Amino acid sequence: MKILLICFVSPKIGVGHLSRLLALAQVFRKNNKLVPEFLIFGNLFKEKELSNFNVHHFSLEDDFKITIENILKVGNFNSIVFDLYPQNNIDNLSELFGQLKRHSLHLIGIDSLVDYCNILDIVWVPSFYFDCDKYQDCTGLLRSGWGSFLIQKRFQHKKWISGSKVLILTGGSDVLSLGETIPIQLDGLLDKNVELHWVKGPFSDAPILPKDCRLNWVIHDAPEYLDELIVQSDYVMTIFGVSFFEVLQYGVPTVVFSPYDNKDNNELYALSKECVAMVVNSLDYAVNDLIDLMNNDELAEEYSINALKKMSINGAQDLSKEIYSLIGVK
Repeated sequence: MKILLICFVSPKIGVGHLSRLLALAQVFRKNNKLVPEFLIFGNLFKEKELSNFNVHHFSLEDDFKITIENILKVGNFNSIVFDLYPQNNIDNLSELFGQLKRHSLHLIGIDSLVDYCNILDIVWVPSFYFDCDKYQDCTGLLRSGWGSFLIQKRFQHKKWISGSKVLILTGGSDVLSLGETIPIQLDGLLDKNVELHWVKGPFSDAPILPKDCRLNWVIHDAPEYLDELIVQSDYVMTIFGVSFFEVLQYGVPTVVFSPYDNKDNNELYALSKECVAMVVNSLDYAVNDLIDLMNNDELAEEYSINALKKMSINGAQDLSKEIYSLIGVK
């Protein structure tokens, strides 16, 4: 049986939706109970990982509904997973979902589709903060919580010890052009023995480094797998998003902030109470807070231990089990 995984990828949208679906697809591939295929609107990214799967690729301008209908005519799918960008404003989603249900397709929505929980069979919200109790009238399965994150974990985590390797993650697009300002702050303020690893996202410009660098800088240009860099790091500074939770699952002490004005304020406030990372309310304080964290081994170790506890459940594995149960696969 085949399952179709649908998402959008672009400089504005980022690659988080694709990363989540890849985590799920790898579970399907490993279990060998369902054959996943991808339908991607926008830019093609993570091509090495995607080479393991059949991929249908279309532009963001292609008609969403017609494209899906054409794929289904020849694909023989029995299930569809939607991980959609909420700002895309796709017309008549309810109508589309209803039409697909009439063709006996099982429908799974990820993250932004909670308003359709009476049409979809499963709505999976990868968030520690989302309140499922507000949707008690849902007829479909609704899941969230610390065990809901759809993230691949390719390596075993290790006990944290202090060190000098710092990893900087600014997202797939670096929407605030942090690469133009933060490197100068980091190079001027961090201890001279620090080794800085900067990940340039696939839609980002290269960071602007000082002419005479005090620190040892290593630039990683759109690496296929972040895990390899995360497990080698002693500290991380990152924007809030999928990559942040990738870091948490390895227990690396982290400074996290949001570049999106006030969009994530409520979630970051709740996160600060979880004691899994140093949460920064303003980008202006991010570098100084990183220095404070690197000078506080006791706090860093506390963050590491708490993060590992919170991220101990494999959300992609749990979602795959729910999908197997839905479609009757043992």
